[in-house]
Amino acid sequence: MVNVLIVSPLALENGRGGEISSMELAAGLNKYYNTFFTHTNIFIGKKLLSKKAIDAKLNGVSIKSRLKFATINISNLVFTFPYPWDLVKFYRIVKKKDIIYTSCSTFKQNFIFMLFSLLHRRGRFIIGYRKPLHSDKLFSLYNIKYRLSILFFSLFKKRIYHHTLSKSAKKFLDLFYDPNKVTHIVHGIDLNKYKDDFFKAKPREVLKFIYIGYLDDIHKGINILAEALDEFLNEHIDLKIFFEFCGMGPLDIKIKTLESKFPNFIKFHGYVSNDLVPEYYKRGDVYIFTSRVEPFPRAIMEALGAGLLVICSKTIGSVELLKGQEFAFFLNKLNKTSIKEKILEVYNLWLKEPERMYKLQKSAKDYVFKNYSSSKEIESFKSLIDKIM
Repeated sequence: MVNVLIVSPLALENGRGGEISSMELAAGLNKYYNTFFTHTNIFIGKKLLSKKAIDAKLNGVSIKSRLKFATINISNLVFTFPYPWDLVKFYRIVKKKDIIYTSCSTFKQNFIFMLFSLLHRRGRFIIGYRKPLHSDKLFSLYNIKYRLSILFFSLFKKRIYHHTLSKSAKKFLDLFYDPNKVTHIVHGIDLNKYKDDFFKAKPREVLKFIYIGYLDDIHKGINILAEALDEFLNEHIDLKIFFEFCGMGPLDIKIKTLESKFPNFIKFHGYVSNDLVPEYYKRGDVYIFTSRVEPFPRAIMEALGAGLLVICSKTIGSVELLKGQEFAFFLNKLNKTSIKEKILEVYNLWLKEPERMYKLQKSAKDYVFKNYSSSKEIESFKSLIDKIM
């Protein structure tokens, strides 16, 4: 049987989207192959997942090791270096596997897999591109590091394959790699968590908006959203409306301040365990998505699975996912005016056309169930692995 190794560039305890997706991928592939898992000791914030939660997500997949890095902080910059002996132990695990999947990460970690691909000639390496391929600042360090990794990966052609979440990312990577070695497979969600008919449980006396995600402005646009809500609630204090926030990040104080100012209209729950996220979506009506960059937004799929309409910014991923769908209300621009206009537009729809609102929510759920199941994602990965083996 084929032996598959899934490698998370960060510690699983971080509990963010990348770690969750990699564990779900491992658990899904374990039905068809001998699947194993490794991760690192690199943390980017608070530990959000316990060992029990990680074991539950992996669903029987064995964690073979943790690649340990030495960490040095210099002037708010973090430098990591793998311990040599840990690197040797890690390669011993890698060379026993047929398929090795990891996400494109720092150049240092990417270079490790480039070298391993030269040493382990029987193996096939798949690099997943789960982050945006570029930032808005052309000469940013993020862009330079990503372009450098892409350039170097193009030199290691024989045993390295590439996986993208969006069609636009595949189109871009096709310029550097053999298009036959670049595969587009989108996220899927566990539909079992959203199968019940929860429309009856949604509140009818008030329209509920919800945001679930990381609370920063650089990537998620939270500062603009908070300022828009501040103005909106001052201007429309008489509306039957409520906003819930779930998450953590550098701008959680901004949301706490809003909650204190408008306690009858805003509730901040802080970090919510991943297994409870579907329950928060289900009791809402509208999901607000204000990301600046996003390759393929899993959060939007989860919201749609719970029958929510979506107010969203135009990112590569959101446009690819939602273009032409009536249940998606795109912001003309990511600014306060556009956010306020869309909130009011959806509110009037809820108030004046409740039947149409219900139909749109129902079509949102049907859309995800038809196109974005986790089982479909796993089957696509199985087809890729069978093809390259």
